Amino acid sequence: MAILPMLRLHIVGHKSEEEDVLEVLQELGALEVERINLENSIPLDFLPSKLSDLSKELSRIKTDINFLKGYVNTGGSIIDLFVPQKLSLSDDERDKSIREFNDNKGYETIEAWQSSLEEIKTSINNLMQDRELLHPFESLNFSIRDIKGFKLTDVFFCQMRNADFQKFTEEIEVLPAVVSRVLQLPQYTFFIVASHREVAGEIRGIFSRYNVTTFNLDKFYGIPREELSRINSRIEGLKRKEEEILREIGKNGDKLLKSLYVIYDIYQNDYTRYEHLNKVVHTDSMFLITGWIREKDKKTVEETLERGFKDLYLVTAKPEPDEEPPIALENNSFVSPFEVVTGIYGFPNSREFDPTPFLAPFFVIFFGLCLTDAAYGVILSILSVYLYRNISIEKHRKKLLQLLFICGLFTIIAGAITGGWFGNISEAFSFLSFLEPIRKKLILFDPLKDPITFLVISLVLGFIQIIVGLFIKMILNVERGQYKEAIFDQLFWILFLLSLVFTAGTLILEPLKPVSTFSTYFTIVMTMALIATQGRHQKSIFLKITSGLGSLYSVISYLSDVLSYSRLLALGLATGVIATVVNELVKTFSGIPVLGVILGVVIFIGGHIFNLVINAFGAFVHSSRLQFVEFFGKFFEGGGREFNPLKKMGTYTIEKEVTE
Repeated sequence: MAILPMLRLHIVGHKSEEEDVLEVLQELGALEVERINLENSIPLDFLPSKLSDLSKELSRIKTDINFLKGYVNTGGSIIDLFVPQKLSLSDDERDKSIREFNDNKGYETIEAWQSSLEEIKTSINNLMQDRELLHPFESLNFSIRDIKGFKLTDVFFCQMRNADFQKFTEEIEVLPAVVSRVLQLPQYTFFIVASHREVAGEIRGIFSRYNVTTFNLDKFYGIPREELSRINSRIEGLKRKEEEILREIGKNGDKLLKSLYVIYDIYQNDYTRYEHLNKVVHTDSMFLITGWIREKDKKTVEETLERGFKDLYLVTAKPEPDEEPPIALENNSFVSPFEVVTGIYGFPNSREFDPTPFLAPFFVIFFGLCLTDAAYGVILSILSVYLYRNISIEKHRKKLLQLLFICGLFTIIAGAITGGWFGNISEAFSFLSFLEPIRKKLILFDPLKDPITFLVISLVLGFIQIIVGLFIKMILNVERGQYKEAIFDQLFWILFLLSLVFTAGTLILEPLKPVSTFSTYFTIVMTMALIATQGRHQKSIFLKITSGLGSLYSVISYLSDVLSYSRLLALGLATGVIATVVNELVKTFSGIPVLGVILGVVIFIGGHIFNLVINAFGAFVHSSRLQFVEFFGKFFEGGGREFNPLKKMGTYTIEKEVTE
């Protein structure tokens, strides 16, 4: 349970084998390739164009995927909205999928569908625009071609606001022109103007003054009603053709979409691998790859490369003192899920401890105390197990579900000892009263009736975690050979804080009073020790003493940290109060005949789901906050970066064995 030791690995080989070596390394997923900038390194001329080609191919596949996803029913669930599922496939299934895709000319088929649907959509839009243009003049019973055929007459199809139509007509008819109203709507009038060609300029001037809109109907020839009928027939025909294509997509699109998922991930991994070629040093005939591996992977990496390539030269070395290797964490099955919490804050550096094993027990206890409802814990645990078994994602991404499962179990315990089962369900509803004796037997204290006990438990847990944080820092300083800091800055403070609390306890608790004198003297001794040592970096005696005295003010900081754990009480009470209110609302509405039962069920389910979600989220956030601020602040330095080896990744697919 620690930060794994890392080794630097250098690989030297013939240039002809570098792409194959990188492919094997990607399969292994064990080497984080590090860029080396050497003046005599020769860039690969083909690489920019290769990356460009791969990028274009990825873009093409992505376009086809987005197209098919718009029409194919992938059978996704509500879970997909939050956690997109991935296809779990074996290598044989991948090969078969690609083979079938190529045999069925997948690209050509998909792009033919795209092209046809786009053409149909464009044609329908154009026809609908024509229909909209022609519709106001539907009542005309003569051919548009006939009235456009006059040699000395111009015909205009127009629209204007009703308010100006009368005045406009009077002004037009002064000229050798006539206005014929076709259709009047509440706001606008559609009409035809026929004028002698010699006054066309004056007519257009009047149109401009009155904001008349003219329509170009030159593309039409027949009677408007017949033209509209033809347009509608063409639209219906195009829609039938569209439906045929959509049925074909529905029949064959799902299989093609899954094949595209596989192909996309293959190209994506190729792109990643070729990107890493930029980090490799090249000469005319040789290459050098350097990076980091976990010490436990050394044997596997060396054996695999030596078995596949005869002329490779491998060198491993431990990190230099001034080097900062990447961080890989490894913990047991209980602690490992809590790496999610550590990862949110940041990774430790290589010179300190992995904080995950230390925060894990505190985190689950705090989470349980924040939620304090055993029924909610049961739901959380069952839901986590269900999602873990049924969602198809990489195992390392399922750690959050494992974490929630463990937190659910501790919530069951916390809920049982505080009497929380959907709040006070057995007490609130008489038909469940037979469960009340069992609930009472399990209760150690009721937070709603005895909040002081809950507060004391919260503060004691907080004090213990702070002492643990100081103890970790002390051990870390001992390992680094910083013995003065370990004794003066951590051990003395640990003893002082413990003695301070113990002395306070002797004033309150009768059994401790016999040792009150010793406790008081010990506290005084530790106070003097802090005054004598906390200013040791100062030069003069006066400054040493004043700095030592000033350091005692840190007691306020520690007190503030301890009081911060009172949030456990607040969140625990909130969960119980809201659950109780929900139950009371159910009782209130259930008295209504017939409808009351339905309302009661809806309020019960909806209210408790809301309470579970909002308070589980709050429990996670505030339990994390206590780790990051109060606990990590005592010892954690951070600054490390996560180990990120070259490996195969899947945007849409994962290896089948990952989920088994």
